Amino acid sequence: MQKFLLFAKPLGFNMNQLGELVQKIKESFCLTLVHFYPLAGRLATLKKEESIDLAIYIACNKGSRARFIHASLDLAIDDILSPTYAPGNVRSFFDHRRSINYYGHTKSLLTIQVTELIDGIFIGCSMNHMVVDGTSLWHFLNSW
Repeated sequence: MQKFLLFAKPLGFNMNQLGELVQKIKESFCLTLVHFYPLAGRLATLKKEESIDLAIYIACNKGSRARFIHASLDLAIDDILSPTYAPGNVRSFFDHRRSINYYGHTKSLLTIQVTELIDGIFIGCSMNHMVVDGTSLWHFLNSW
């Protein structure tokens, strides 16, 4: 699942402030994850030796982590919002593009990507649909 938040940079906003803002976004993301700690895990599969049954669960002790990515792109907000259809490069704002739920065994269950634009900031959120639904995704974003 993918959702995004798009913000325009205020007039007079400079690069020093941007670094501070990204750091605060990252810190608040980490604090929010304390309350949603399973999203920092990975999927794991348990198979009993003499059975065909499998159990898929979230392993929080595998050194797994939710991902936070900071990127920049020479696009303006208008380049994203003006076209009738989303431009192809918007896919690059999300980490889990073309992922299927099973990839939660090797990829993060949650990734936040903060992309600096010429005149704004795009915050893309990717979550594995196997562990959350749309309501849970928005609950996380609203809590953050």
